[in-house]
Amino acid sequence: MFVEYKPEDGDPNAWEFNPRRVRASQAEMVEKRYGKQWDVFVADLMRGSMAARRVLLWHLIRQTHQSLRFEDTPDFYAEELTVEFSRAELVAMREAVAENKGIGDDDRAVMLSAIDGEIEKAAVGVDEGKALSRSDGKNTASPSSK
Repeated sequence: MFVEYKPEDGDPNAWEFNPRRVRASQAEMVEKRYGKQWDVFVADLMRGSMAARRVLLWHLIRQTHQSLRFEDTPDFYAEELTVEFSRAELVAMREAVAENKGIGDDDRAVMLSAIDGEIEKAAVGVDEGKALSRSDGKNTASPSSK
């Protein structure tokens, strides 16, 4: 995931967040703060949960500011924090939709078309064997695994 925080009164920050490359100790801290298991946290991020996104911002800022308390995490406007999926994440989502027998054929076609459009413009992440780059030409900061 590509995460960008652009506060209206500060400098923007960007990260590439790979939930598979987070140390257990860090994931446990996120679980404690979020109040749910790691997998639920990641799924909630993908669904757009604002609470999960605030915990994610706290986690990412703590990579460089270890003493940041959650209570001191910026109370951002929704538009100030964006989360975009990498190409590999979108391909995995597409495969899950294509294989889901609980979705009607018409709905599946619409969903697959929407995901295909996102895949075309999606950035390629570090875990996909490429340098940190985005389809819009912007560079991102280091991966969150540091």
